[in-house]
Amino acid sequence: MIEILFDISYHFDENLRDIPNNPAQMHQAVEFLQFQLQQETTERAIIQLLGLLGVYARMLHNFPLAQKALTSALNLSISVGEEKLIVVNMIRLAHVYQWQQQYTKSEELFEEAIIFCQTKPEIYIYLDFAYQHLGKCKFDQKLYEQALYYFQQAKELRVRKGDSSLIESTQVALNTVNAFINTTSTYN
Repeated sequence: MIEILFDISYHFDENLRDIPNNPAQMHQAVEFLQFQLQQETTERAIIQLLGLLGVYARMLHNFPLAQKALTSALNLSISVGEEKLIVVNMIRLAHVYQWQQQYTKSEELFEEAIIFCQTKPEIYIYLDFAYQHLGKCKFDQKLYEQALYYFQQAKELRVRKGDSSLIESTQVALNTVNAFINTTSTYN
């Protein structure tokens, strides 16, 4: 595991976007990860560094860096046959496309990740993440009923996992999308 000594914490805003609590520290973490990439030689560690770099760059709205890092992480994961890393980086890259409003690309990757998780027992544990993020993609497009469906799918899986923090995250998403549905139905 890579130890990052900077504040990389974040919170979710009213649009379900992850926002850095300390952007300056997260910028320093990005620089640290880029330096670490130059030092690292093992493929698995490089994939992990690229994945983290992509996530933090996305949160900082550095989409070119995020896309480059996550495309590299995904391609390297595929080349070494690491199925868990493939699906994780597929979801992360789809998230970058979502934030860039490239919804077709984003949804294709999320749907591919869902099928991958459904057909590979060893990565089924990531299916709730794929559903949750596809729900957020639908939410961004104001497709609230579809978002609700995917959040409900994620919650069912997370309840079975028994991870309270994941259940809570999905419940926040469900509450948020329900509030938008109620607001829009009030005005119709």
